[in-house]
Amino acid sequence: MGSRARFSRRELLKLGVTAAGATLATGCRSSGLALAPGADVALSVVAQLAYRDSLAALRRSVPLPDGTEVPEPGSGRLSADHALLRASRHARPGRADFDILVIGSGYGGAVCAARLAAQRRPGVRIGLLERGREWVPGTFPQHLMSFNPLVPFVRRASWMSEQLPYNPLGLFGFYSGDVPVVIGSGLGGASLTNCAVVLEAEEEVFRQAAWPDELRSKQTLRPYYEMARRMLTPQTTPEERLTPKLRNHLATAAKLKADRLWDAEAYRAPLAITFASRTNAQGMRQHGCVQCGDCATGCNVGAKSSLDMNYLPLAWTGGVLMFTQVDVSTIRKTGELYQVDYVLRPDAGRPSREEKGSVTAAMVVVAAGTMGTNEILLRSRDGGGIAASPWLGKGFSGNGNYLGFVDYQYTDPEVQTHTAGVGIDYGAPANPVGAYIEGAIDFRRPGRPLDRRVVIEEMAQASSLAGGVALLMLADLNRAMTLLGMGHDWAEGEIRLEGGGPTVRWPDYDRQPSHAEIARLMDQYAKAFGGKFTVFSPARNYTAHPLGGCRMGASVARGVVNHRGQVFDASARDQGEAVHAGLYVADGSIMPTALGGNPLLTITALAERIADLIVNDPSHSLLLQPPRPRHEPPPQSM
Repeated sequence: MGSRARFSRRELLKLGVTAAGATLATGCRSSGLALAPGADVALSVVAQLAYRDSLAALRRSVPLPDGTEVPEPGSGRLSADHALLRASRHARPGRADFDILVIGSGYGGAVCAARLAAQRRPGVRIGLLERGREWVPGTFPQHLMSFNPLVPFVRRASWMSEQLPYNPLGLFGFYSGDVPVVIGSGLGGASLTNCAVVLEAEEEVFRQAAWPDELRSKQTLRPYYEMARRMLTPQTTPEERLTPKLRNHLATAAKLKADRLWDAEAYRAPLAITFASRTNAQGMRQHGCVQCGDCATGCNVGAKSSLDMNYLPLAWTGGVLMFTQVDVSTIRKTGELYQVDYVLRPDAGRPSREEKGSVTAAMVVVAAGTMGTNEILLRSRDGGGIAASPWLGKGFSGNGNYLGFVDYQYTDPEVQTHTAGVGIDYGAPANPVGAYIEGAIDFRRPGRPLDRRVVIEEMAQASSLAGGVALLMLADLNRAMTLLGMGHDWAEGEIRLEGGGPTVRWPDYDRQPSHAEIARLMDQYAKAFGGKFTVFSPARNYTAHPLGGCRMGASVARGVVNHRGQVFDASARDQGEAVHAGLYVADGSIMPTALGGNPLLTITALAERIADLIVNDPSHSLLLQPPRPRHEPPPQSM
């Protein structure tokens, strides 16, 4: 959250080339991937109706400012009218505007909102503020530009129009720096635009000295991993629906293992995606995945189990008031309350229109994502609003992200991968591309040093970007593979406020030993079937998995928050374990190290644990119900 991300001249040039490539190379998207004639073109409409109808069927009790609980039917959306936010200010003289305020709606914020709402006492008001818009499945961008030369009067959401530098309510954010960071923005956070891979971190991660003693065993997180998995309901690509991309990925690993070059496990990755149409436990109707390859630009059929399909509807039924298009700038401690200052952009069609405001809360959970949370807390500390640890902004990790590219254009025999996404403009693809990521090659093996414990996954290119990527890489994406590697970097980056926004400074990020290991393995991957390996130049040094900056630690001298997510108070005389009462952080920013694999499940599990500790904290008994028995599972559905 906070100010807009910025593009460098180099990045803008790449976007321009990509734009030209998408126009000149539109055939790249469909070559070898023809759609069936007469295919159903209404998949996006079905997704929109299913989302709105599901939410309209929900019911809840919501507290008025005077504490009275009133029943409320679903309206077909999760977000509340901005008039209600305006009316909440100073509506309870002598009391906080909200008892609990959650900032952000990603894997941390959505979890905390859902779990705290389930245990709130009658009359307790819980609000959630989200910078981005509420997206409806079926309305995500499928084109690079809103101007389509083939259909010149089409003006719908496009990849270019959804960049935060141009649109502060955009879906995609890019932060420049030594480590460029890409994020998703909207109600549901990164879950809207990620690859939905659900992997646990290995035991060795938690044994590192940087982790608090309370979390030095993975066993501590075991019940919370299970809670997260029950909500996200991961599935693997069905055996009968394996795609050329996935088959090639698994076959490469099998060949290199047979040749005794690799000792790794290759498998179909568990994905927060449903492959069959269903109504989930929260009452949300979902269409089965059609394998169009567009997961990372938003699922337009409603198959992805993003947070707007599970935790956020659960939070809504618990009475949480969700306000979108609200960009939090600072937090200030005022006596026993917190003042949260924000910029409201009430008109999605005119995002430059702004209203400044503030609300107060007795408890604040900051979960704006690694970049947003660091920005808010850095600005709050520098402005004198919050006394925070000198560790704030430090200990940034890119999760060892490294992108490689394998070109199979000149192999004999021919290698077919079909990695160019096709979207659903013409219905379900006759020759499916697959989910954005479908398979994992896992080198996290006992006996390997940590910097060699890496994971490599195959990637598609979304339909809106495939033509431009093909031009930039001078490749046919139907005979090429983009690879994502993750490992253990040194977590030595620093997030700083520069030019009004957060920037990552880490000059030697590309010299991490884990990067060298991933590059070596990717080169072997390419050679297995005669391909040529190179770094994926359009996104060199990028990370989509920013972690850290608000790292957990035992004291203010070792971290920004404790293992419970409580923010250390740097103004306390003892400079030890004292915390700001009622101020929490619960997102990827609290990670003290890289995770070595896709982080969403571990972030969710840690947020589940933080929420559980909040609910069971006697100091919050006026807001939340008495602690539930430890053997009793938390509510999972309406």
